[in-house]
Amino acid sequence: MRPESIKMIKKGGGDEWNHSCDGIELGEDEAHVWQAALDQGAKVIANMAALLSQDEHQRAMRYYHHVDRDRFIVGRGILRKIISAYLALPPGQLRFTYNEYGKPAVSDDQNVCALNFNLSHSAGLILYAVTRGRTVGIDIEYIREDFATLEIAEHFFSKDEVAALKSLPTDQRTMGFFNCWSRKEAFIKAKGMGVSYPLDRFTVSLATGEPPALLKVDDDAREVARWKMYELNPGADYAAALIVAGPPITLKRRHWNERF
Repeated sequence: MRPESIKMIKKGGGDEWNHSCDGIELGEDEAHVWQAALDQGAKVIANMAALLSQDEHQRAMRYYHHVDRDRFIVGRGILRKIISAYLALPPGQLRFTYNEYGKPAVSDDQNVCALNFNLSHSAGLILYAVTRGRTVGIDIEYIREDFATLEIAEHFFSKDEVAALKSLPTDQRTMGFFNCWSRKEAFIKAKGMGVSYPLDRFTVSLATGEPPALLKVDDDAREVARWKMYELNPGADYAAALIVAGPPITLKRRHWNERF
């Protein structure tokens, strides 16, 4: 594990992130969020690589940079370990299917618990969300001031979001931008349509201190009532959001480590 990754984990969320991996039974009224560092040592990378399917190995080999290849291997290996714990299956035997937009799911014949999951990574951190019988979306974004411009916001955000961003004090706009970005990404990932879903056709909250929420969906006014959004606080350098269908839920957060 790289020193910078250790630093990032220690910043994340304080006591609300559970470092124990005991007792991971998942209730229908719960959502579990796992946080992990993607930068791991050679032994962990090798162990994770041994769990991957042939297709996943091929995907890993397409990465030009070794760091990106290793992060993909670690991210997929941890996913397999986490999901296998809920399904009581060997992680190397799990089979994933993908919808037409690339959203992964456990193969129906293995998914006796009706698990839904989603994952997101940025820089050296990855988050996984797991639910039973509920659609879920998650997103994490590394905060970069050079990316958080009004020009980008006007291209991707709704008119109401742009107005809300402009109304913030200048020193709060970067955080507001990434609050907005992560919440919008979580929603479209939950919908399972990727970037094909128009980002400017729905509105989320973004101001620091304002509860995370899906505020409006232009094409369907009923959508807002279907979803509950949560802020995750994975670390001081990140913004992250979770959205789950059919509230209310109890949110439980855990750190993954190589002993799990």
